[in-house]
Amino acid sequence: MHKSLKQAFLLIGVTFLTLFLATFITVRIALAGHTPPVDSNYYEKGLNYDQTVATQKEMLSEGYDFEAAWFQKQTSLKPGKQTVAVKFIRGKETVSEADLKLKLERSATDSFNRTVKLKEISKGIYQGEIEIPFAGSWRAVLSANSKEGHLEKTRQIEIEP
Repeated sequence: MHKSLKQAFLLIGVTFLTLFLATFITVRIALAGHTPPVDSNYYEKGLNYDQTVATQKEMLSEGYDFEAAWFQKQTSLKPGKQTVAVKFIRGKETVSEADLKLKLERSATDSFNRTVKLKEISKGIYQGEIEIPFAGSWRAVLSANSKEGHLEKTRQIEIEP
């Protein structure tokens, strides 16, 4: 057999070995990082989907909303630990005694997701501390549960370095 033919077979063999090795590593990483459903009660939420949408529409039509400079993209958040404040309003009046929650999510993985329960520091103004690991595009989900119903709003925000 000619020397160049031996080198060609050797190159093809090394290529297939590399391909199998890369496939093995990829499968191992994929199986080790399995993420369960984000919400454990997704089925019950699906069953109540119409009711949830109707409640959202009703809350919005009554003038319920969130006010926060970082949520309306007037200012931006930075990586690291920081305090965030949100005003929960109905029309022009603030809403007290509600349970507010902020969830920051990254696409493609939930490894970096952060959730914080906001506490009422004064009438209708809620505050909490959250740590953002790094800059980039994040999905912010603000949700409020009050005696009138449930309101949830989602925005794509940019965390500046």
